Amino acid sequence: MKKANVYSRYRPSVRIGNWFEDICLEEDEIKAFLRKRQKTELLIQKTRLLFVNFHAKVELDALSDHIQFGAVVQILSCINICPDNSSLKSALSVIINEQVVRKSLRINEICELTVAPSVQPCARNSFKIISGDSKNRDGEPLRFGQNFCLQCADAEEQPLLLISMQKSADLATMIQPSFDSRKRGEINLPVALCLEKNIGPGKSIPSAYARWRCYHADPKMRFETDGAPIPPNTPLVITHFATNRNLATENIIIQTLFGPELLVSVQNYIDIFRKESPKNLWIISVGNENKSENSTEK
Repeated sequence: MKKANVYSRYRPSVRIGNWFEDICLEEDEIKAFLRKRQKTELLIQKTRLLFVNFHAKVELDALSDHIQFGAVVQILSCINICPDNSSLKSALSVIINEQVVRKSLRINEICELTVAPSVQPCARNSFKIISGDSKNRDGEPLRFGQNFCLQCADAEEQPLLLISMQKSADLATMIQPSFDSRKRGEINLPVALCLEKNIGPGKSIPSAYARWRCYHADPKMRFETDGAPIPPNTPLVITHFATNRNLATENIIIQTLFGPELLVSVQNYIDIFRKESPKNLWIISVGNENKSENSTEK
């Protein structure tokens, strides 16, 4: 009875006007939705396109006797993320923060680095080895102790290099990542991506911050192997040139758009025998043997 009295306060013309206004609002929402869908501005469309760009298939270089400059490789961690699946590799990968998904859909300098399960080589987990100086050394063998840079395989128009930076005077990291790790209470050096045009003399980033070196996994063999070509698919240590610290896989799981992954830093982890722990061991992986055999047969 009370309900009827409430409705009786409004004339039929008022109620029809309210209904018509609701219909117009719904039509405007539908038009805005169709307009965004036509311009590929919907969040679901951007997310789908982001996954397509980041998981674009990349062909690694064929297996050879040694790693070469200009080769597209994967940097695999010696820590197995999925022990139940031995065939699944853990590769250095690029992620993007969910807060900037609307702004960029490709790999850029906003992205960060993690260690993620690698089903197949793709844009987010493949890198190109380039010279650490201004010379073009494509085709030359990469040697132990020689400077080199890691470039994202997907960024050809605006090359992106893997960098790390030393701490400032107040022991704060110059790179501000979304996640950080600590060793004995001190923040580890993070890794990031930077445009190649911003690196070098007179630029915002010194070239030393983008240079890396490889050393033998066994400290006793480093003197003998210094200057020797680096064989593929063998454990080694990747050292940052400017800070003299090693690229490390942290036992810290972070949640990303691509699932749970491990954090990456630049820190030395040495056991009681003065030998690097598995956190500091990596493998530069190229194409498999079957692929190289098929290419030679053709």
